[in-house]
Amino acid sequence: MAYALSLCIDQELLSLNRAVGELRRRNLAIESLAVGPGDGPGETRLTVIVNTDDATAEMAMRKLDKLSGVRGATRFRVEDAITHELALVKVHVPSERLAELRDVCARYKATVVAELPDEAIVELAGSGSSVLAFVRALEITFGIRELVRSGPVALARVSAS
Repeated sequence: MAYALSLCIDQELLSLNRAVGELRRRNLAIESLAVGPGDGPGETRLTVIVNTDDATAEMAMRKLDKLSGVRGATRFRVEDAITHELALVKVHVPSERLAELRDVCARYKATVVAELPDEAIVELAGSGSSVLAFVRALEITFGIRELVRSGPVALARVSAS
C-alpha cells in the first residue's frame, strides 16, 4: 500500500540528510521524494511516497519524528489524500502546428509557458495519472524533446495520524 510521509524539518541540509538517511536505513520502497518550502520561516516540507505495509510505515514515522531537526511528521494513505505533481515538457512543434498543441493542452488544462523556434514548453499540474496521460498524448502527437516531473506532493483530506 502507498503511504505519504509528510515531514516538517529545519531548513538545513543536515536535517534533510538525517531524514533521508533514516528512510534508507529502513530500506523503504520510495516511489517519490519532494522537498519544498515549509509553512513557516526556517522550515522545509519533505513529502515521501513509500510503498510498504502499515506497520513498517508506522515504525518509520515514529523513528523520523524522534530525529533532531524534525519539527513534525504525519503519515497517511495516498488514497486518503490529494496528490498533485508538476510536469514541464519541451516538445517539437513547428509554428504551423501551434494551434494543434493548444488544443491538446486545452483538453488536459495545461498551459504553454514558452514558445521557441520549432519548440514549445508546456506545463501541467495534476494527479500522476493525468500527467502521464498528457505526456503520452504529447509524445504521440509531437514528440518529446525533454521532460521534467516533480513527483507528487500530498495533503491529507482529513487530519492524519
